[in-house]
Amino acid sequence: MLSKDKDIVKISPKDYALSNGVDYCCVGLKSNEGSNYLVQAYGKEARELHTEAIMIVNNADHNLQQ
Repeated sequence: MLSKDKDIVKISPKDYALSNGVDYCCVGLKSNEGSNYLVQAYGKEARELHTEAIMIVNNADHNLQQ
């Protein structure tokens, strides 16, 4: 779960694959203290990471609109 002191700043495109055909996803995070983090996943975990990151961003956007 994403803590409240970090924001997702970048998500790789959906269904992105490396040149060898392996699915890949990276998610960039930035903390309020200025630290940057990069989470990377491959294969099935890449698809799951992308789905989770998109849901978190969409949920955050929805909460801001309320």
